[in-house]
Amino acid sequence: MRFRWAFVALGGATLAAVFALLNWGGVFEDRRLVIGVLNHAIVAEEALDGFKAGLAAQGYPEGGRVTYHYRGPVTGSALDAEAERLAGLKPDLFLSLSTPAAKAAFAVAKPLGTPLVFAPASDPIAIGLADTLGRPGRNATGVTFGIQEPVRLQWLKTLLPDLKAVLVPFNPDDASPRVSLAKITPLAAELGIRIDQAHVRNLAELDLALARMAPDVGAVFVPVDAFVASQVPHLMLATLGRKVPLTTPQRGGVVEGAFMSYGLDMRALGGQGARLAAQIFGGVPAGDLPVETAEFRLVINMETAGRLGLEIPDSILRQAELIRAARGEDGR
Repeated sequence: MRFRWAFVALGGATLAAVFALLNWGGVFEDRRLVIGVLNHAIVAEEALDGFKAGLAAQGYPEGGRVTYHYRGPVTGSALDAEAERLAGLKPDLFLSLSTPAAKAAFAVAKPLGTPLVFAPASDPIAIGLADTLGRPGRNATGVTFGIQEPVRLQWLKTLLPDLKAVLVPFNPDDASPRVSLAKITPLAAELGIRIDQAHVRNLAELDLALARMAPDVGAVFVPVDAFVASQVPHLMLATLGRKVPLTTPQRGGVVEGAFMSYGLDMRALGGQGARLAAQIFGGVPAGDLPVETAEFRLVINMETAGRLGLEIPDSILRQAELIRAARGEDGR
């Protein structure tokens, strides 16, 4: 009798575990999944496009198995309020686009026990999203970056051998550009490049920084900064007329007219995040999935190079993706 009751208890516990598994993570084929999306920057919307396409390719199409709740980019105190709104919807997954969004999403996801995919976030260990990159362990995983920034500065110096100073406008309230600056400052000293920092929280402050740009500044270096990287058309108006090259941290900035980038393809980055999300929906805990590093590439806008009067050696052109015109003209 004792053996029979033990067997029944064990069987009940096993069945309960099976049903719990089947009701979590999308193991049921017909399970509908809800993704709450939190975004801080216009420039990151390309990552959302890549995420949706990548997740659809994994068998989770929007409007089919997946519903997205997304109200567009939000900033400031509205970011926290939007995170709370999404938490009230009790999504199966949070997707954050940009470092500030990742921090806000994690704050509401953690008490709910809801997994988070960040695409991207800079230095996820430092901002409390992960214990280690190999095993995040905090019900969050995603895509990070940062190692590309010194390489971008080195490429800029190679393309502009006489470069002596760069203007770096950034939002001091965003952790990402501070990470960028910390990584490029030692190399800048080695290369003999002065870094002029400018704190900009809005367009008025950005315009003021550009107006006060020192005469010997040879380029504007946009760091990984959600606000500033979203202002490429605005920056082009101020820099191109003065023959000052603009470099951005993402390929999309070059498509919009910036001179060069060695950085992120936001759409491809979103696809990386989608692969992680698909594994989470398949039952793998987010904290067990290693944080991935974004893929980087050298991208040069040839039309802008021509307008700046710059000639690019063939040896460099063979290593780069070449954009022939600004967005709208090359079809990208």
